[in-house]
Amino acid sequence: PRTVVLVPTSVRRAGMRGTHVRVDVLVPDQPHRDWTEVRRMLGTAPLPAGVRARALRTFGLLAEAEGRAHGTDPERVHFHEVGAWDSIADVVGVCAAVEDLGVRTASAGPVALGSGAVRTAHGEIPVPVPAVLELSRGWEVLAGGEGELATPTGMALVRAL
Repeated sequence: PRTVVLVPTSVRRAGMRGTHVRVDVLVPDQPHRDWTEVRRMLGTAPLPAGVRARALRTFGLLAEAEGRAHGTDPERVHFHEVGAWDSIADVVGVCAAVEDLGVRTASAGPVALGSGAVRTAHGEIPVPVPAVLELSRGWEVLAGGEGELATPTGMALVRAL
């Protein structure tokens, strides 16, 4: 049975046309997958080698960051929000876009982290969340800004790419 549907819509942003892909999750209760399960799923999915390698690197960095944040072996890390279908689709989608566009190099400047708090599977936690702090070590960041401006998935993609 299908668990997600990708819904593309045409959008205009900053005067440019593009396609926004919304991930509609069809299952009400998603499991909390661990790194081993996500790695197995990516390893057996019908993906081009470059997409698979980038996605595995991204989730590997997430597992390491979550492991440091929780004092757990990365192999035993349980992904909560980032193990859900929509987050997996986000990571694989970005990696597929990089592959399809033929991107060979990427760069990024300082990352705005945000402020406040977010509700997660662990309850309400401050922004930036611990995994973002771990992933941003050694990276130039900007403090402030309202809300969660850098997510663990986004920061892991920045680092992986």
